[in-house]
Order: sequence, then structure tokens, then C-alpha cells
Amino acid sequence: MPFSTLNGLRFHYQQAGEGPDLVLIHGVTGDLSIWYLCQAIQTLGLARRVTAYDLRGHGYSDAPPTGYTSADHAADLFALMDDRGIERATLVGHSFGGVIALHAAVLAPERVDAVVLSDPYFPALRHLEDVSRWGHWQSFCDEARRAGVELSDEHWYDLGRFFDQVVDLEGDRLLQFRREVGLPALNRLLRLGGTTCGDDTKVEAGLTAELIASVAVPSFALYGEFSPFLATAQYLVDHLPNCRSAIVPAAKHRAPEENPPAFLSLLRGFIESLPGASSSSGPDGSVSESSQPACGTR
Repeated sequence: MPFSTLNGLRFHYQQAGEGPDLVLIHGVTGDLSIWYLCQAIQTLGLARRVTAYDLRGHGYSDAPPTGYTSADHAADLFALMDDRGIERATLVGHSFGGVIALHAAVLAPERVDAVVLSDPYFPALRHLEDVSRWGHWQSFCDEARRAGVELSDEHWYDLGRFFDQVVDLEGDRLLQFRREVGLPALNRLLRLGGTTCGDDTKVEAGLTAELIASVAVPSFALYGEFSPFLATAQYLVDHLPNCRSAIVPAAKHRAPEENPPAFLSLLRGFIESLPGASSSSGPDGSVSESSQPACGTR
């Protein structure tokens, strides 16, 4: 299992393939396994050098008590790129990973060829969203309530409140929560609950609306059909000078898990349409010509 020491912390990463560099960035409470499960590493690695890693506090990477803003994570990303000899890369980020990817494009555009934004919401654009109107929000609240955790429409973005409640669960409430979410998820939440991760993810950390709109590298807003953040998707298309978008059918917030074939098809279509990417190998090893994303594009 490969590790690199970056910014004083040990990070777990995986690499596959050869060619132009592509870095995959998962979201909060996840890990790099999401990119194996949706076949992104296996498929994209046929034509590119693909690097995936566990964010600080996640997977097999170290979990410091502080330092979980998108700016902190972007610094880790650049350190990993330096360590692995990656001068420039296309960045693919899911959920908060998309915030990290866009923040990196703001901080060092010369190192970012393109960004794929898979269903992120941005603290600076929080005013655009009202998840109380999202049809699946109440179901999620009900599930959390059965597990002993109270969520509110007013503080839907506040992971810190959520983590604090999980850490404070005891006795029967803790057992109920474990039954609802499973032991691996409980352990991940308890680990993050001992850090500032929850509070850090809700701050802008310098990534203002003005800077978001300044990103000029090719961008792809890739959102689930039933995502709670479709207003953010439209904002990105309307304000970023070089941004396209696509909808992943039959997906909510976690399109790489909820509809992997459609997610991967759209992702490959965008990557293959980038300058210098005239062709790439398909999952069966065949070569297909570059094209625009094939479905759900707007």
C-alpha cells in the first residue's frame, strides 16, 4: 500500500496507467475506493496516468486535529502532485472534492488543465440552495432521527453539528445509529468527529464567489438528475467562462455510486474532448474518437 509524507502527514494514494495526468479527489466521509467502485481508475488508466488519494482524515491517511478547509486540502493536493512528479493535471472532484479541485484551479491555474465538478456545493454559494425543497431531504432527516441525530433545514450544511451529535451518542442511541449506518461508516464519522473537519468544510477559506467565477480552465459541472444542488450547477455554467454541464440520469448526490455507467460515460466524454485528447481506449481496450458527452448534456 503506497504512502507519501506530505505537509508532515502520511497520505495513502494509488496510481494506475500512463499518459496525461488525471487526479481523482473524493468527498468528505469518503475515501479513494469510490473511484475503483465506479471503474474510473480502471477505465481512465487505460489512456492516462490516474492518481487517487485519501484526503487527510479519511481512509488510510493521517487525521490531524485541524486543517480541513478547501485551502488546506488544495495545499495537500499540490504537495502530492510535487511528490509524484505531476506538473499539470486534470482534476476530478466529487462533492467537497470538487470544491478542492476548483480551489486548486484558483490558486495555481498553471497546474490545472481542466476540472470536473461532480455535485459540489460551495460555501460561498450556499445562498443558492434550499434543501428543504429537495424531495429526498425529509427522508434523510427521518433516517437520521431514527438513528438519534437531529438535522434541520436551517443548518443542512453544518457537518460540525452532525459530527458533534454522533460523537455524543451513547448506549441505545449509539447502537441504533450503528444499525442505521453500519459500523464502517460509524467509525469514519467518529474519527472525523475528533477533528475540525465538520466546521472547516462550511467556511469559504478564500474561495469567494468572485474567485469561483474567475476560473477560466475548461470546467465540467456534472450533477445528478435529482441532486439537491442543481442551482449551483446552473450558477457554474452561467458564471464560469469555460464551463459545460451534464446531468447524470437517475442519480442524486452520489452519482459515481448511484449510476456508475452514466457517470463514467459523461466523465470520459468530457476528458476526451479536451485539447490534445484525440482518442482514448475504451473499457474493452478499443479506441474511440474524441466526442462531446453523449447523454444528459446541456
